[in-house]
Amino acid sequence: MDKNKDKYQRNWIQKALLNFTSSKIGARISSRILHPLDKAVLKLTKNSSSLTSILSGIPVIVLTTIGARSGEPRTVPLLGVIKDGKIFLIASNWGQKHHPGWYYNLKKNKEAQLSIGKEKGHYIARDATYAEREEYWIIAVRMYPGYAEYKKRITSRKIPMFILSPKG
Repeated sequence: MDKNKDKYQRNWIQKALLNFTSSKIGARISSRILHPLDKAVLKLTKNSSSLTSILSGIPVIVLTTIGARSGEPRTVPLLGVIKDGKIFLIASNWGQKHHPGWYYNLKKNKEAQLSIGKEKGHYIARDATYAEREEYWIIAVRMYPGYAEYKKRITSRKIPMFILSPKG
């Protein structure tokens, strides 16, 4: 039996939410509503849970980077694949035509802090290799089918993908 397959079984409410956020209109609405709500829930739960993780059953990773232009800390909740102590992040930006802000932050400064549930750590980011992109993409789409929909819609850019490894 495939252990990863069972890991992402969801109830009908979670499936409906994932289908909605995968759609073009759902992604547009969710990108404006979920981030602020996630930040509020993360603050209330001390980064151990987010609205997205509660509603969808998908674990959320809190990424803190240094702003590429501002030099100030920037924190954003993201979906991510965790495998063998490494974190795989996909800069799909809800299927929009432009990269998310955190992408530029990681390109300029490879060091980041991650909170995963109650665990925190310092990580170093790098671009995923072709083989890693292929391997992790399958896991990511199983976790969140919206990625496949975003990839279909985004024709003007290649979706960047990062591997973050623990620093040290």
